[in-house]
Parts: sequence; C-alpha cells; structure tokens
Amino acid sequence: MNNYRNELEVTKISADEAREYAESIINTVREPLIVLDQDLRVVTASRSFYEFFKVKPEETEGQLIYNLGNDQWDIPKLRELLETILPQKTTFDNYEVEHDFATIGKRVMLLNARQIKRALGKERIILLAIEDITERKQLESLLIDSEER
Repeated sequence: MNNYRNELEVTKISADEAREYAESIINTVREPLIVLDQDLRVVTASRSFYEFFKVKPEETEGQLIYNLGNDQWDIPKLRELLETILPQKTTFDNYEVEHDFATIGKRVMLLNARQIKRALGKERIILLAIEDITERKQLESLLIDSEER
C-alpha cells in the first residue's frame, strides 16, 4: 500500500512539473496562444493572449471558446476550423479569419491549430496560436492600390 501511495505521489509531482513546464512554454511564445480541451473549453492561455484581447484569466479559463467576451468568439470560420477541419486533420496552419471584436476592433488573424492526443484514453487538447496580420493586410492593400494608380 505504501509503495502505491509513493507511486501516486511521484505521478502527481511529475504531472505538476509537466503543467508548470507547459505553462512556461506557453508564456514564452510571443503570439497569443490558447489551449482548449476536447469540449472546446479554455484550459489556459498565454500572457500575450490576455494582453492582446484585453481579457482576464478568470473570465476566460473554463469557458467555451465561442462564449468568450460576451460571445465575441462565436465566429463561423473558427467553428469550421475547430469542428470540421481539425477532427479530420491533427494540424492546420495559416487559417485566415477576419472578425470585428467589440474590444479591439476589426482584426485579420492567421490561426495555427494543433490537436494533441493525451497519452491515456481518448482525451485531446487543442493548441491554437493566433497571429494578428491586420497591419500586413492593410499594407498589402495600399500597395495594390498604389500599383493600380
């Protein structure tokens, strides 16, 4: 029995270490990054996600992604990525989404998604990295306009 308890303690410590390790990686990524569970609820997000989208962890974690910020994240193209594309492919890069957020205005974003199966069972998590390309798109548009003139 003692051996089993010790093993459980070691497993708990290694799970805590793994979580801490994952969180430190998430917070070193410059782009906003959000981690979802298999039910599309927010597990955690990077510091840059909270800063960029002007939200707090306590109003984000545990929420269904579409419900974030008074349903601001209920974006049809995001639903398509998470519910149609990702179940068939485990990774998807440079998925362009344009959306007008009440808090930060109109944004053009490139989404990079990774679906990761956990070692035990059928549970999966989804990593969603968000690159804001709004300014780049505006510059491209200005360049095209000036070339046409």
